[in-house]
Amino acid sequence: MAMTIKVISIFLFSTLVSVFFSVPITSMSYLYWLSTLNITIGFEVFINSLLHDWLNFSPLLFIVYGIGFLIAFIVSKLLLTLIDWKKELVYGLSGAFAVATILYLSVALLFETQVIAGNRYTLGWVFHIVFGFIGGYIFASLLKKI
Repeated sequence: MAMTIKVISIFLFSTLVSVFFSVPITSMSYLYWLSTLNITIGFEVFINSLLHDWLNFSPLLFIVYGIGFLIAFIVSKLLLTLIDWKKELVYGLSGAFAVATILYLSVALLFETQVIAGNRYTLGWVFHIVFGFIGGYIFASLLKKI
């Protein structure tokens, strides 16, 4: 029972880290778009935008990432019974793949609408995937310690 609670806690923490770093990508995307319209973005607007997105966008993204990570990490666990690769790499790649799949499906299933603004630009898309990798890597790293 204690082991299960630790694994769930590690899972929730790694998902939270990915979400925490992914949310500002959307904020930056919107602020960049506003700056292209010659709208001045001050420090206060920047901070308020980040706080707004962390408070309002994080819960939904946490659920979406959590579902993606759950599926990806279960597949990784099964995959690791077949191959002898470094756990951090396998879970990291599965986290990255989960986020890439989420980004793709969020557009494909919603009539080609970019609901995750950070996904509109290639750099934002790459950062989302990198943060998915980091979430998977953290999951495997902390899992090894219990």
